[in-house]
Amino acid sequence: MRQQARPKNTVALVKKNQQAALDAIIVNIFSTYLYKINNDITNIYMKKIKNRIFVDKKINSNDQIILDADQIHYLKSVLRTKKNDYVSVFNRELLFLTRVIDITKKTCELEIIDHEKIKSENHNITLFFSPIKRTPLEIMIQKCSEIGISIFQPVIMDRTNMKNINFERLNLIAIEACEQSNRNKIPKINKPISFASMINDNSLANYLFCSLDNNKENIKNIKLTKNETVGIIIGPEGDFSAKEYESLKSKEKSIGVTLGPNILKSETAAITATSIIMDKIYNA
Repeated sequence: MRQQARPKNTVALVKKNQQAALDAIIVNIFSTYLYKINNDITNIYMKKIKNRIFVDKKINSNDQIILDADQIHYLKSVLRTKKNDYVSVFNRELLFLTRVIDITKKTCELEIIDHEKIKSENHNITLFFSPIKRTPLEIMIQKCSEIGISIFQPVIMDRTNMKNINFERLNLIAIEACEQSNRNKIPKINKPISFASMINDNSLANYLFCSLDNNKENIKNIKLTKNETVGIIIGPEGDFSAKEYESLKSKEKSIGVTLGPNILKSETAAITATSIIMDKIYNA
């Protein structure tokens, strides 16, 4: 029996439904492989996005993200961001995938495509250090922020010779380091405390002080695990005083560690110790 031809509108409807189904599959694949791998949009797709901006304010998922003049200059003139480029924007709570709708020298309109809650890091490392000269201090803040320091805690020690710290500038350096390194947690930079206050603090699981004397341990022999709080203590130029060494050796949960046979500058010691401890925590 000859099949009756379908009305044209029915054929069109079928094709429309088929196209809608196909579009749904494509969107699902796109979302799965670009945005939702391990339920974390930072994984594959976000790693390809070099344009990252930290915004220190609350953002709702349906808001238009407004950037300040410096951030617009950074995106347009430094990162060469163009219309339709993707930009990662994050604050202290959320990570956003955005697309540039329009960008000029003075304005930038970002469309929010997706967002994700920022997960806690699997480490918590506090760097106790004696304030040092401006340039080495800025290098230390930058590199240790990239590597993973959670809290920077300046400590006034017997041989500390730099007490004026530009916290606003150091905070900007830490933010830029996190933007560059794909890190979503901005480290906290505290106000200075006394050496005695540090000695009396027992809130962390381990305190590792970088020592030049003979009573020292290799960091690789110390058991460190994820989610365990660790303190790194770096001395000033000229090292800890004899009195400070005695206090460190008698401090609860305190261990003297070596960074090798060479005498390192304070910023080098901080960067080296942070790198070794991060490797120990994540790769042991």
